[in-house]
Amino acid sequence: MTETEPQLELLAERDGKKHTVTVRLGGDVLAVDAFNASSMSARKKFLVAVTANYPGLDRDQLDAELLKIAASGPADAPTGGTDGEPDRLAGTPPDVLDEANRLLESPHLIKRITDDITLAGVAGERELAVTVYLIGVSRLLPHPLSGIIRGSSSSGKSYTVEKVAGLFPSEAVIRATQMTPQALFHMKPGSLSHRWVVAGERSRLEDGDRAEATRALREMLASGRLSKLMPVKVGTGIETQLIEQEGPIAFTETTTLTAVFEEDANRCLMLQTDETPAQTKRIIRALADRHAGGVRDTARLFEVHHALQRMLPCGTPVRVPWLDRLADAFQCDRVEVRRAFPQLVALVQTSALLHHRQRKTGDDGAILADARDYQLARRLILRPFSQSLGGGLSDSAVAFLAKLPPGEFESKAVAKQLRVSNSAAAGWLTELSDAGAVEVVEESRGRRAARWRTTGRAPDPGDDLLPSAESIFPAPLGRVDATRVGQDF
Repeated sequence: MTETEPQLELLAERDGKKHTVTVRLGGDVLAVDAFNASSMSARKKFLVAVTANYPGLDRDQLDAELLKIAASGPADAPTGGTDGEPDRLAGTPPDVLDEANRLLESPHLIKRITDDITLAGVAGERELAVTVYLIGVSRLLPHPLSGIIRGSSSSGKSYTVEKVAGLFPSEAVIRATQMTPQALFHMKPGSLSHRWVVAGERSRLEDGDRAEATRALREMLASGRLSKLMPVKVGTGIETQLIEQEGPIAFTETTTLTAVFEEDANRCLMLQTDETPAQTKRIIRALADRHAGGVRDTARLFEVHHALQRMLPCGTPVRVPWLDRLADAFQCDRVEVRRAFPQLVALVQTSALLHHRQRKTGDDGAILADARDYQLARRLILRPFSQSLGGGLSDSAVAFLAKLPPGEFESKAVAKQLRVSNSAAAGWLTELSDAGAVEVVEESRGRRAARWRTTGRAPDPGDDLLPSAESIFPAPLGRVDATRVGQDF
């Protein structure tokens, strides 16, 4: 007969902003203390004291239980906002909180999220959708992500972003279909901090005026804050005042442009919609189901995801212990990688933050990213990186290349022949030209379209642009299967 192993329990009673936490092992009380479980420093102090007296206790398990306590009831400050905001979890039904907690603890969290995005109405586009979702989550980091989603008109780019943003609570998202150059400066102070700004369609004008119009946005994305000396009317006179706006922000916008102003593009992940016939078929089927009344009620789904977002910690550091190995293995032959590398690191940190219930923590309370976070980030970011750094192509450009006639051809004629819009054909030809797969024979003149020809050069898929997980984590990974993780959606 084997003796049953005693069970470790954390019991909590709320008293104002504090929790009285009791640690029990079997029937024995090991520790009792009152502190604010929403405070990282308070949790760390409690963990240090308990594990010092009882070294055999699993610190990670204790920390995970404390995070559950912090998320299950009102917190001292909201996880995704600024001090002084009302508690957003107050009044959330207990069953919704329970489901959100189970979701955060699921080993298939990314697949569950992607499935829920599908239930919310997005057909296909699983990698794009989960990347946009992670951009939204990154708002809680000191240096969030930003992305520009490119695609032809009617490709579903704005719809995808809209549906994903719907899974985030209202206090986490600022929707702005259009922004004037000075708009960010005149927001209420603090209202941008750790928010996800979901902008509309990018202007098709890419000139000096447009560059000036997005200067404030670039400053916010780069430094996480804005400052400007502006004349302000005070009484009967004009006084120059320093206007400051604190961030940081996560940011997304959509565009039909294939070439975006370089200073903006360098600060963003350049994402692409799926324009293959197979994706069009998925959209048509989804539309048919919707018109047939086959779409389920998603109100509870949104409730659960709103609760999940409110449970995510804001201000908790996320550390990448193996960052030196990644830096050593990173290709550095182009200057653009100086911005690409931080984007990859931010995506790794975002994955670890989202999976914080399933990650170890350091002695300072920091969430520790592991191989699973790198494998997920690598899968999601490899295609955007290969297009911007390695000459890779979108699926739609690859399909377009395969249909091009031999010899020389005119852009408008081939667009008509392949039954695509002139703008789509022009965009794909630009992409193919950047990758060296086609070249201009004769520039367009007046009403005469440009003449092109294929080069016969195979585009570089860019699969080796980022180091493999196995090369970064050569030692046996135990339960962390770096080959499988990241493929589970």
